[in-house]
Amino acid sequence: MNAREDVLDHLYVIFYDNHQGLDLCGCGYPQAAYDLVRDLLGLIPFYEDERWKAAEALTGNIPGAHHIVLGTMERAGLIEHGSSQTGAWLTEKGKWCLAAMRTAEYDDLNEQGYPHDGEACTDACWKTSVEAA
Repeated sequence: MNAREDVLDHLYVIFYDNHQGLDLCGCGYPQAAYDLVRDLLGLIPFYEDERWKAAEALTGNIPGAHHIVLGTMERAGLIEHGSSQTGAWLTEKGKWCLAAMRTAEYDDLNEQGYPHDGEACTDACWKTSVEAA
């Protein structure tokens, strides 16, 4: 496996795995979900320059939708927050994911699967360089 395939396999886990990722499916509008996650990750930290307003706009200015989307991203280990979701920050996994998503489009995941012969990813996975891919 080459470095590019490894990055795409890890993105696949982030989007489709129900224990390590967002637990999304490929029906409906997965491209839009991919773009939404990338764009939200790119706005963090939300508290700088009132980026939380742009984040709310991306989730349709619907407080419940905003809460669910950010909560799902947190459950997937991409973000963490303190007393408010508007103070969210990127985890190591979230930083890696954003960097990887900036090098790949959703359609690049079409032929991908699980890395590590299906075994769970470790924290070391999110410390590897995306640029080498």
